[in-house]
Amino acid sequence: MDNSINLKKYKNLPIISFITGILSLTVFSLTAFQMLFSSYLTTDTAFKIFSTVFVSFLGLSLPIIAIVCGGIDLARIKKGLHKSRLFKAFDIIGIVLGSIIFLMVVIFNLGPMVLLH
Repeated sequence: MDNSINLKKYKNLPIISFITGILSLTVFSLTAFQMLFSSYLTTDTAFKIFSTVFVSFLGLSLPIIAIVCGGIDLARIKKGLHKSRLFKAFDIIGIVLGSIIFLMVVIFNLGPMVLLH
C-alpha cells in the first residue's frame, strides 16, 4: 500500500481527538445541568428519560472517541510516522479530557444508584 495514502488517512486523528474532548466536556455540562434542573425544565417524564439516555450516550461515546483517536495518533508519533508538537498536544488534551469526562459521566450516572442501595 502506498505510504502517502496511509498518512493522509490518519492525518485528522489529533484534531478529532481534541474536538471530541472539548465536545465531551460540553455534553457533560449539559448532562449536569439537565440532571440538576430537570424538575424545573419540564414535567414530562418520557422527555426526561429520553434526554437523560441520549445525553448519557453522547457523554460516554464522545470521550471514548477522544481517547481512542488520541491513543492511535500518539502510537503513530512514537513509531516515527509523523512528528508534530501541536498534534501531540492535541492528542494529549483529547485523551486527558476524554478520560476525565468519561469517569465523571460514569460516576455522575452511577452515583445515585450506588447511594440508594
